Amino acid sequence: MRVRSQLVRRVTATAAGLGLAAGAIAGIVGATSASAETKSTTVAASTAAVKKSVTIDASDWIVPAGSKVRYFGKTTGIAKNTTVQVQRLEGKKWVIFPATTKVTSKGTYSVYVKSSRVGKNYFRVAVAGLVTKQQYLEITKK
Repeated sequence: MRVRSQLVRRVTATAAGLGLAAGAIAGIVGATSASAETKSTTVAASTAAVKKSVTIDASDWIVPAGSKVRYFGKTTGIAKNTTVQVQRLEGKKWVIFPATTKVTSKGTYSVYVKSSRVGKNYFRVAVAGLVTKQQYLEITKK
């Protein structure tokens, strides 16, 4: 009887040990699966495309000839130090205006324009393949 009860205890202990081991393996497999799922979710989130955009605003809309006007705006999805180029409408063509700046670390830009061309002038900015809507600037005689 004594041998039998020792045998029963050993078998029970072995079975319990195997059960714990199986549970531990299941836990590791489950943790690995959960980790893999988290990684794939993280990768999917980081590869989601951020829509690029740029805005424009002006410090003034009517100024005397030779005055400075500040154009400024915000960008989204455009890298810091990307060049922002001012363009002016001449006839039916947009031409490069001699005024550039860079996108800041906060995604903003600011650039000054100075022109003596009297009348309504239309300006816009181009950055990273995007252009803003046009802004008119009325330049009057001094």
